[in-house]
Amino acid sequence: MRNDRLITYRQTSSVKLKCRLNLADLYPTSTDKKAFKKRLDDFLESHPDNKDIYQLEGNRLNFESEQLIPNQPDKKDRLPLLLVFGNPASHSVKQGMFFSFEGNGKEHRFWKDIMKPSLILDLSQDLEMPIKKRNQSRKRRLLNLDYESPFRIGLCVFVSFPSGPSGPWSGIAGINKLFGAQAMKQLEPYERERVLKAAKQFLNNQGVVATFQKNAWEGLRGDQDPHFSVYLAKEGKLVGRLNGMPEIHLYGIPPTRLSGHCRRVLMEKMNGK
Repeated sequence: MRNDRLITYRQTSSVKLKCRLNLADLYPTSTDKKAFKKRLDDFLESHPDNKDIYQLEGNRLNFESEQLIPNQPDKKDRLPLLLVFGNPASHSVKQGMFFSFEGNGKEHRFWKDIMKPSLILDLSQDLEMPIKKRNQSRKRRLLNLDYESPFRIGLCVFVSFPSGPSGPWSGIAGINKLFGAQAMKQLEPYERERVLKAAKQFLNNQGVVATFQKNAWEGLRGDQDPHFSVYLAKEGKLVGRLNGMPEIHLYGIPPTRLSGHCRRVLMEKMNGK
């Protein structure tokens, strides 16, 4: 681990990461810092939860992210499956659980349209249950391995910075807009290091990693593996080995917004694992 870290991560709960970004090193000139702070003001206004997640303290940007890696032994000795997404949704970080809800409190398509029908994992909930209780129940079951599945499931994101689910500052495109291409290039090795550290801890030299987004695939694939394209993902042709861990299979699954393709390829690749 490097001492001159641009960004640091600290797991403070079963799902929550506390992160700290050194803006002085990321933007060494006063002009760059001023331009970033102007973009940051606009970004924080773009979603009601952003101001609760991000805090600017001098040249430090503190923020929260998410990562759920169960650490208790699995009595069923299931194969570990690490699911790696793009970046968190701000409201899910605020709620303390991946894919907390979508729209006006609806069950997220990831749980009801992708995981359940693909036969990977059924953690769908009673929709009469309040959102907070739904998320707490799902989180508890994932951490306690209390579910029927061929796999032991872990969840993480490749880009740690949360953003809103819609609008000009949404998704990873919004994070790229906030920081700029050069800054994101500087941050990528730290993000990759964090995910690979979680993978080594969770997989223990056996298991599978599935990515659901371009940055995640590009950041984790081996040097000889194909570059990302949505077409290859839809065709189930993004197949490789985890960077630095060639014993671990890596699959590029279509983005969750393409729920039909995502479900089909996930089911195809995980069948028989």
